[in-house]
Amino acid sequence: MSTKSSDGSAVRRQPVGVTCTVSVPRNAAGDLETGVRDKLGGADGVDGVDDVDLQGIRPGLNDLTVTVSASLSVDDAADVAARLEERFGVSEVEVELRTGPP
Repeated sequence: MSTKSSDGSAVRRQPVGVTCTVSVPRNAAGDLETGVRDKLGGADGVDGVDDVDLQGIRPGLNDLTVTVSASLSVDDAADVAARLEERFGVSEVEVELRTGPP
């Protein structure tokens, strides 16, 4: 799958799998999965969050910390872990490149 970049050239979306820890505020809109999707989908270069599997939840005073396995569509898989970890509340990111659909 590809889209057009701002300069008109084609950008190929790459599927990746990630395992990470995400902190979601208790007062976030929607449910826990929506909070995780918002955090991951808001990172630079993430075009979409295709699948989310919540694997473990640790309650905190102001947030819920969730261990997550997710399938993402990104524009460049080379530095996706660093871009995700730039998001507040996203840590311990491990990336698995995929050659086909999740």
